[in-house]
Amino acid sequence: MKRYFLLVLSVFFVACSSANSNFVTLSLPKFKPQVPNQTQTTYSGVKVFVEPVMIEQNNNYSDYFENSVLKIRLEKEFELLKQNLEAQIKAIMRLKGYEIVNSNADYKVQTLISVYMQESKVQKSSSFVSGDSIQSDFSLSFNAKIDFVDMYNTQNATNFLSSTKLDNPVSLNYPIRNNDGLVLFKASVSSVATQLNKGLENAAFELDKSFLAFYKTTLNTFYSNLANATEQGKTSKQEEKEYNEFIQENNFNEENFGETKPDEEDENSSEQYDGVTIFE
Repeated sequence: MKRYFLLVLSVFFVACSSANSNFVTLSLPKFKPQVPNQTQTTYSGVKVFVEPVMIEQNNNYSDYFENSVLKIRLEKEFELLKQNLEAQIKAIMRLKGYEIVNSNADYKVQTLISVYMQESKVQKSSSFVSGDSIQSDFSLSFNAKIDFVDMYNTQNATNFLSSTKLDNPVSLNYPIRNNDGLVLFKASVSSVATQLNKGLENAAFELDKSFLAFYKTTLNTFYSNLANATEQGKTSKQEEKEYNEFIQENNFNEENFGETKPDEEDENSSEQYDGVTIFE
């Protein structure tokens, strides 16, 4: 009996030690501004109301993924994407000479982001110590539709379209919660967006890059195709001033992928994203 107790105790300590070292901290992607938030523009008299960005999800993944930490991370990234797109769309409007208003607008901007997430080849496996886990392939794609609508003739609207998707599905291997059996020996599942189980780093990195590529592509498309306010015909063209430069470079510089400790996460030093320079 004593020997059995010692065996169980030793397995417990090994399991606890394994659980503590099972996580890696991976900071969320930095959606850097593509235009300055403070812009010096020519006042045109053309007023625009910018509606909040809407995100519509079309999901085809397992119930296991629904409760995974990777899903928690993606939801946080959707929030960041929405916030930063809204801020940058307004900055582009100002850069082009429009006045942002909440009422009596000449135009309005509506943005709809459609996201499609699919999990395939789902296989479940079990381990006495680490518990249940899932292996699968995961795909992610984005489509954006920005409508620039004439408020005096709502049938007159300009559409700006952009899209981004993963070139290939990413392979996932993630633990799942299970209350059966020896719960103490199960691999724990984090509820923190920046804390992932080891083995998910590369998959998360590829998904992060897809978010950032879509963010930049959408803003580039909108900026490149949106006419200046003075060209809309609602006011006479005024003396033009030089606008701030829009950053249109779209390269990713990939370096070795590394870990970041929680204490090292600093918003003022987010030039590097886990060893990867996202935007210059």
